[in-house]
Amino acid sequence: MDKAGGSRAGWAAVFGVICIWSGFILVTRHSGTGALTSWDIGMLRFGVGALIAICFLPYITLPALKVVALFSFFGGVGYALTVYAGFRMSPAAHASVLLPGTLPFATAMIAWLWFGQKPLPRHRVALASVFAGVAMTAADSLSQGIALTVMQITGDILFFCGSLFWAVFTLLLARYSVQPLAAAVSTTLGSAALYLPIWWLFLPSNFMQAPAGEIVIQAIYQGVLVVFISMLLYSTAIDRLGANTVALQMAFVPVISALAAVPLLDETISAFTWGGLVAVTIGALLGARASGKASHQCG
Repeated sequence: MDKAGGSRAGWAAVFGVICIWSGFILVTRHSGTGALTSWDIGMLRFGVGALIAICFLPYITLPALKVVALFSFFGGVGYALTVYAGFRMSPAAHASVLLPGTLPFATAMIAWLWFGQKPLPRHRVALASVFAGVAMTAADSLSQGIALTVMQITGDILFFCGSLFWAVFTLLLARYSVQPLAAAVSTTLGSAALYLPIWWLFLPSNFMQAPAGEIVIQAIYQGVLVVFISMLLYSTAIDRLGANTVALQMAFVPVISALAAVPLLDETISAFTWGGLVAVTIGALLGARASGKASHQCG
């Protein structure tokens, strides 16, 4: 594939990830009011995803066991469980800002500390805008009153931890240069191998009491779209465009999912959260513009 074709494929993959992640925010937040526990949703995510991944094993070469373990922990089990727990404590608008919204900032900071890669000047303004959006969301939590604040702050911290997990996974994908399909399959199977025995033996479950409709929705969205298709698209985007460029574009997710949560989940958006959504979206737009200029100059 030529450079232009590879770039178009990368941007198409980014668009697909943004759509799936926006729905993920809504579907997972809705699950917080359902019968399934967070642990049950994790089981559906990794169990259904693993059934799909097994079908692709004959067509790929798995990376080294160390790489599979790193991918599975940071991009699989660690990320998913912190996020699912957070959704039971904080609204979807907060998840929108603190998951994909902080990903550009988290990725840039970890790349700086881990690899010594300082953010480029054209990305610093974008990162500053994202940071401002996170600060506004934190202010929203602090404005809710003592009882609610404790729960929301805990949920917000879990969301930010999830963003850190995914940022490390993003950089691992760029570092090891595993083919996108192999990355998706190895992460999914490794996560299932780590998580499913623990769920079966130790974790509380309402799976047998949950309505069939709830199980089917979560299985399709979490196990098929999020854990496998989205993983494949995300790996493709990083392979074509690079980790920092892709991470910046994920900040487009907040405005889509938070606005959709108003009619679909009957949530309200405070002035602070509105400010946070605007700030992280501006950061993503600035990052896209900077990335576009860099690509044009390189071309």
